[in-house]
Amino acid sequence: MATYVIDKNEARVPFLGDRMSFITGLDPLGLQNTSNKVYTYLMAGLNNVTSHIRNYSFYCWLLDEYAKIITSTNPYEQQRFIRRAEYMIALLSYHSEILGINGRQYAQKRFEENLQEFDLEKGTFNTDGSTPNTYWQYYLGIFGQYYVGSLRQIGLIDEPINAEGKPLGIYRTTSSQEDINICGKDLAKAFDENISDDGKIKFLDCIAKGKVSIEELEELALDFNLKAIKKKSKECDLLIELLLDVNEPTLLKEEPSFSRKETLIHILKFLSNYSFEKFEQHDFTMFAYDVKGKVNGIIDETLTGWYLYQFSEYWQVALTGLFNGCLNWLEREKGPGWMPINEFVQGCTNDIIKYINNENLLDTDKGISDLVSDVEIYTEKELYVKLVRSKSEERMSYGLLLVLRLFKVNESYLPFLRSYSNNNEISNNQDNQEVLNYYLGFKSSLNLNLVTFISDFLLNKIIHRHQYVAYRKMGGGSQSTQKFIIEDGYLRIIGNFDPGFTSPRIVSLLEFLQDLNLLDKDFRLTDKGNELLNVYKDD
Repeated sequence: MATYVIDKNEARVPFLGDRMSFITGLDPLGLQNTSNKVYTYLMAGLNNVTSHIRNYSFYCWLLDEYAKIITSTNPYEQQRFIRRAEYMIALLSYHSEILGINGRQYAQKRFEENLQEFDLEKGTFNTDGSTPNTYWQYYLGIFGQYYVGSLRQIGLIDEPINAEGKPLGIYRTTSSQEDINICGKDLAKAFDENISDDGKIKFLDCIAKGKVSIEELEELALDFNLKAIKKKSKECDLLIELLLDVNEPTLLKEEPSFSRKETLIHILKFLSNYSFEKFEQHDFTMFAYDVKGKVNGIIDETLTGWYLYQFSEYWQVALTGLFNGCLNWLEREKGPGWMPINEFVQGCTNDIIKYINNENLLDTDKGISDLVSDVEIYTEKELYVKLVRSKSEERMSYGLLLVLRLFKVNESYLPFLRSYSNNNEISNNQDNQEVLNYYLGFKSSLNLNLVTFISDFLLNKIIHRHQYVAYRKMGGGSQSTQKFIIEDGYLRIIGNFDPGFTSPRIVSLLEFLQDLNLLDKDFRLTDKGNELLNVYKDD
């Protein structure tokens, strides 16, 4: 049996398992699930990696052309066709300095070789048919990794099945159906109308022959610039209509959701009244949180969703800030060494109390019930800003204050948020209910003193929670996302993770609106954007 060398942190004796390896991972406390679930529901058909909406019509056109030219149901043939097309788009985008297109880094390397002609087969597959170190590693390319889910959800493509009811492993555009406003074939036709006959022939010919020259890329750049949509065209109109359509048109529901459309209109309204310096996507979600999901005092279903999103974000940032600050503190006190868990918890608790006293943030002699009423010195946004700019006990302290303030500000809305979550299938597992579960049970903590509250919180919501999440993510594998190790009641740091908000797909929507000439480069409404907003001003 093989033995292992000690200098690689392995064993010389037989070992019944793979050596543990530690990876960065995301969401060390598993608290982003609610936020992810909410924005996935509200922004159906969008994701965080699609910068330009013209990709939607391009892929519809590409799949339609494949069905006309090749017709094969062999998945490999469709993969080959799509990958060559994507590689060409990456090449022409890099050469024409079109930003926001996937695959540009690989294209840049090929241009640095001073090639005059590019081999599309070599750039998309290795000689053994594998894809590592090509323009895109995922077997079905950018389309398969980033777009299939969104295009299916929004009703533009589907996956045909064979006579036995099994998926064929290829994709096709959807056809016109009753009660569906826009299908994939409509969008494919609109894209086709926006490109020249010569450009179309040349593009498809290059796919077929597996070669494209720099001269041909320059000739194709105008037609296949996926960042530019002709302003007064059927393609542009259909893409706007697509965003304003029902979330999931192919699903028959008694009460279909229009939350994507309503979010779009809310954002246009928000931007029309926004005092511009630098707009960021969480300015909108913080607004929804501040108004508690209401418009002129009346509950708005979609704004309520964004209120729940931002509430969940403040919660996960507060706890991740505590988590990060604890580990900063541990590293400062012990470096890579071990510390008893009870000493760790007590040390962090004492330094939080000390910082709060020194800064006169709270009267630490009071119980939690009184302290909740006193957390008024900073707003949630101000606490967030202070938290992300600090570290160690300072960061822990602002995380604690944010935890207390979230209960004070949202207590009366908790049953309402629970109802919204249940009605929209957001709370389908315990992790998706974490923030609501905690605060709905928070009254049991009101009789605690501050020291006991902090110690219990650090032990259960930070230490035990992280261990539970890390082990669950690892499953039966050998890669761990643990940031600290616990052995025999001792703890030592092996990594850390900074707090921050998730990205709720609003950036993607804003980029789509810019491509559709509804917003300018500074996120101000264009004349076309104002025209659209006027149509829905009373909604």
